[in-house]
Amino acid sequence: MNNAQRRIVAGVDLGPETEAVVSYAVCLAAARRAGVHLLYVIDYLLTPPSYLSEYVEEEKKRDEAEMRSWKLRIERQGIEAECGVVLGRLHQSFVKTMEETAPELLVVGFKSHLMRPSSSERLIKSLKTPILAVRGKKASGASIGSVGIRKILCPVDFSDGSRKAAAAAAEYASLFSARLDLLHVVPSHVIKGKWSSWERLGQDEKSRFEEAARAEAADRLGSFLGGMRIEAKGEVRQGCPAESIAGFAEEGGYDLVVIGARGLSYVESVLLGGTTEAVLRSSPCPLLIIH
Repeated sequence: MNNAQRRIVAGVDLGPETEAVVSYAVCLAAARRAGVHLLYVIDYLLTPPSYLSEYVEEEKKRDEAEMRSWKLRIERQGIEAECGVVLGRLHQSFVKTMEETAPELLVVGFKSHLMRPSSSERLIKSLKTPILAVRGKKASGASIGSVGIRKILCPVDFSDGSRKAAAAAAEYASLFSARLDLLHVVPSHVIKGKWSSWERLGQDEKSRFEEAARAEAADRLGSFLGGMRIEAKGEVRQGCPAESIAGFAEEGGYDLVVIGARGLSYVESVLLGGTTEAVLRSSPCPLLIIH
């Protein structure tokens, strides 16, 4: 793969999720006319002692052979591919690879843990490259050549972050000739927080207030849609943003959600918008995160 060629990096663990990750990387590479760089990191917290070097080398050779088989499968799809097996710290190895290859996109599987961030979460939070997190029911059972993207959902809150996400969503909708829908969720706590006397209101007054908030959001969404470079439809919902986004994606059978990394941050976390992080954990389909 020459230095000038467009690249997509696919981070794999050679486990059960590898097929889905490679399948989505191939799908996007074909649409973007890019090559695929497969990366597998043998993650050691500490440098193995010298007496284990023989076993480590054997493991690396086995992994390199398996990576070459994945490379051949990708090349059979008419896509240039290269692969690398790296021995070292996972996060540092990914950062180095991203600096050396300057890819347009990183594709990773997604796992979450209750007590600590997973490797994929740490990468998503720290890297600024657009990242496709392959997760959800839509991705289960994916195989090379079977992935299709026909419906794309982009949640927006009218921030700069969501404008960047909407622009990326429009680009991918054009590449795949896919339907693009924008969703704005009016958070319930924002509605109630605007009026300190909310609890003393009658039901009719509350309903009028909520309708006014939705109407205001619909007007803003209409203006937002007017600035899109392709045709898209919009929807306004009210409730918890993360739950509403995941539920809407499920109801609509969307193939991809494109979301800003920090724009939808009604509840902030350290490096990733709280809503984005919650959607990442609950989306029924792959999530493309735009920084």
